[in-house]
Amino acid sequence: MTQEFDAQKSYLTLKASEKMIAFVGFVIPLEEDGKTTEGVVKISSFHRPYGGGYLTLTFIVDKGEDEALIDKYQGLYVDLTEDTLRPLLEKGFERMVKVNLDSLESSKAWYIEEINVYFQAVEGREKVLIEGQLLPAIEKLLPCKFDPVEWWPEGREIQTPAKEEIEGHISLRRFFRKWFGTS
Repeated sequence: MTQEFDAQKSYLTLKASEKMIAFVGFVIPLEEDGKTTEGVVKISSFHRPYGGGYLTLTFIVDKGEDEALIDKYQGLYVDLTEDTLRPLLEKGFERMVKVNLDSLESSKAWYIEEINVYFQAVEGREKVLIEGQLLPAIEKLLPCKFDPVEWWPEGREIQTPAKEEIEGHISLRRFFRKWFGTS
């Protein structure tokens, strides 16, 4: 008897082994009165043998206690599509695929939105693609402002922060900085 394919389990396994290369904080204006919320984009890179590949940008925002914010978060990402992104990127852009991670693994603490952006050439071009093209293009499509990208130091091994370092309330940005060893 064959085992039934579990798409959720398969995707979450893939997410656990993704090659994270950087993260970047961002701010989103949510109210007319100037209130903002902060988020983090986890950036991963996947290279194919022929030189192409894709960058995965995982947008993560604290949900907080206000359920109405979820609708606002979802509304923000509506304008981020392959058709709106294409004219803002150079010729090497192939396609963009959105993945709704909340439908695969609902998180009580965070709102998560993910895009995979495919390019003809990725390896060795990550900084140019991310800082020079992708983030400026996204800033034109979404009402957000990105901080400088924080790159994973080359040759550094992954070291998860100790449980006591991250227990209690900690901002996503501070969590990633602890994980990267930059704070």
